[in-house]
Amino acid sequence: MDNLVSRGGSYLAKEAETLTTFKGRIDELLAKLEKSSASPKAIGERRIAKEAYGRGFDSAGDLAALYDKVHGRLQELSKLFGDQIEATGLAALISDRGYDGVDAEQAARMRAIQESTQKHYRDAAGTNAPAKGSGTTQQHTGDAGGADGF
Repeated sequence: MDNLVSRGGSYLAKEAETLTTFKGRIDELLAKLEKSSASPKAIGERRIAKEAYGRGFDSAGDLAALYDKVHGRLQELSKLFGDQIEATGLAALISDRGYDGVDAEQAARMRAIQESTQKHYRDAAGTNAPAKGSGTTQQHTGDAGGADGF
């Protein structure tokens, strides 16, 4: 710790080349996600017909409904994950260039990701976060969220 303090905080200095390299790695991760079986599109294409669970008993319908619910959540999670990777890359750009150095399209995309994420956020008690502009602030507790995982 003394070594870090003796450097006068220089370990916190940002370098444009480092941030550019980091942004490049983020872009690669996003591209890999979109090409993988974990992409929202790939997950969306995986459907099981309700008849595959059987016919004539309630449990088959219940199982099909539960699969559809989990399937939808996986699609949503995959999209949110991709958005967060993209937001990390945008944050690196903002850190490197400052807010004035980011074009309007990138700033708008960052706001859109933030708004989308806020809609899906639940606090530790499992309640949805208040709507933007409600005057109430939320702090992330690090918990996984509500009882159903979101």
